[in-house]
Amino acid sequence: MNEIDPQLKKDFSEAQELTGEKKYHESIEKYELILKKYPNLLTAINNIGLNYEYLGLLDKSIHYYQLCCDKAQKEKVFLNNLGNVYYKQKDYLKAITIFDQSYNINNKQEGIIEKLGYSLMEAKLNKKAELFLREVLKVFPNNAYLNSLMGYNLLSLNCHKEGLNFIKKGTGFIEFNNDSVNIV
Repeated sequence: MNEIDPQLKKDFSEAQELTGEKKYHESIEKYELILKKYPNLLTAINNIGLNYEYLGLLDKSIHYYQLCCDKAQKEKVFLNNLGNVYYKQKDYLKAITIFDQSYNINNKQEGIIEKLGYSLMEAKLNKKAELFLREVLKVFPNNAYLNSLMGYNLLSLNCHKEGLNFIKKGTGFIEFNNDSVNIV
C-alpha cells in the first residue's frame, strides 16, 4: 500500500489554509509547486481553479476545471465546478451541457437540478425545460424552487392555469376573503 508523502500532506494543508484565509494568489502558488512534483494530482488542479474562481478570474478557473474534466470525465465534482462557472457567466448553453453530464452520473443532486432547470429556461428551451422539470418533480415534489420554475416555464408556454398551480405550490399565494387571510 502506498503511503502519502508527508511533505505533500503538509504542502496541501498549507495551500488549503491559504485558501481559507482568502490568500488566493499564495494558495495558487503553493498548488503549482505541488503540481511540479505531482502533475496529475487532480485535487490540486481543481483547487487552483477554485482559487481563480474566488478571485473572479473565471476564464482561468474554467481552464483548470476543464483539465480536471478531461482527465476524470465521470467525476461530478469537477463537472459541477465547471458548470457553476458557466452558470455564473450566464453561458447557459454550456452550463446545460455540463450539468446534464453531471445529472446523468447522479440524478439526485437537487442544487444541480435547480440550476439545470433554470438554465434550460434562460436558454429559451422551454419545451425541454417542461419535460425535465416534470421528470424531476416526481423525485422532488416538494421543492419550492423547482415548482416555481415549472410554474413560470408553463406561463411562458401559455399554460396559465397549470402554471399558476405550480407557482402556488412553490411560493404560496395570499388570499384575502372578507375578514380573513388564507395562505394558499
